[in-house]
Amino acid sequence: MTTSSSPQFMFLVRGSCKDHESGKGARSPEEMQTHMTEVFAWIEKLTQQGIFTAAQPLTSEGKVVSGGTVTDGVFAESKEAVGGFFIVNVATMDEAVKIAAESPMVKDGGQLEVRQIAELKAC
Repeated sequence: MTTSSSPQFMFLVRGSCKDHESGKGARSPEEMQTHMTEVFAWIEKLTQQGIFTAAQPLTSEGKVVSGGTVTDGVFAESKEAVGGFFIVNVATMDEAVKIAAESPMVKDGGQLEVRQIAELKAC
């Protein structure tokens, strides 16, 4: 259930830093530090604008629960692995998309999926 006056939007980070650490697109430690500095500056800008709510990376390990069965996941062969998330409070999807497009992650070739968080309602 949202408590803010603005709708909330989640940016799902596709992939992870490990995508750049192995194989094509590998970064030096200096390049990774520069990239992370840019990401933290972007988060600080959103915070100062009063629209930033949360962000966290996710581990590459997980479990899939379905029909009473628990299996190992997140699967390495998945090209759509979610590496983390951001939550912002803005008025419209268009505004959320514009903010995501300004992200250093997207400018660096990454991908953010923008989804509006629905209000939780009782059945």
